[in-house]
Amino acid sequence: MYDNNPITFLNLNRLPARVDYHGASILLNFEVVAIKALVEMGHLKAAGNLKGSEHKYFCTKTILKLADDEKWVNDATRAVSKYWAEKNDRRKTTRRDKEPRSSQQGSPGRRPLERRKRDGLVPTK
Repeated sequence: MYDNNPITFLNLNRLPARVDYHGASILLNFEVVAIKALVEMGHLKAAGNLKGSEHKYFCTKTILKLADDEKWVNDATRAVSKYWAEKNDRRKTTRRDKEPRSSQQGSPGRRPLERRKRDGLVPTK
């Protein structure tokens, strides 16, 4: 069909009836992981009645209609931004909870500036 090159895909004489995550990402100009996030959040629905981690396909006509819908594009963009912000917050919270107490107060293995000055490790002017 196409070689995962966006230019080759967009230059096809006739687009395929269905596309996978990669094809949908090209048509909507979102990253593949953003398409997966939109499916997870319910903003994008895969064709068929698939369960769990099965490979998902999307109806090309539906994707093109969504690409023309300015409100949907704005909503999807905000949803993806919010999704990554929440995911990053969860990651920071989890990481902070797992780190030992000493590494939370500064870089591990680094001496405080006053101590480095005292030990002659910081050049003086």
